[in-house]
Amino acid sequence: MGIMNMRFSPFLGTVLLGILILSMPGCAVRRVAFNEPITAEQLRFIRLGETTLQQVVERLGPPEDITMEADQLIAEFRWSTTRSASLNLGYLFRLISPVSPTLTLSGTGININHVQFLCDKRLTVHAYAFGKADEHAIIEFWPF
Repeated sequence: MGIMNMRFSPFLGTVLLGILILSMPGCAVRRVAFNEPITAEQLRFIRLGETTLQQVVERLGPPEDITMEADQLIAEFRWSTTRSASLNLGYLFRLISPVSPTLTLSGTGININHVQFLCDKRLTVHAYAFGKADEHAIIEFWPF
């Protein structure tokens, strides 16, 4: 008998549905945002060679990082979004055991963006650029 000729048993369907329903309390989905995203429209007020870093800070808030390179200053503003989902398969053991081991299958994605401002000694903005770090995807099966 081939796979295509196999019938789906109503009992098997009921068991699978029951397992799915019982595993739902072991599911978790999270999203964390760090800082508000900065858009190109928010930077329209900048006039290169005229706008100061102080004016940028008044509009966007303080930068995450300031670096001095030779006679130039680089101010960096960062924001990120982290998404994760997990399924604790050990939660099913609560049906038959007083102890439920942790058997978690989880995935996490981290998306980091930034904008850097290049300023002179007088803290006048001469250039700025947006950047995006590589997306990091992490899949883990714990405790193995």
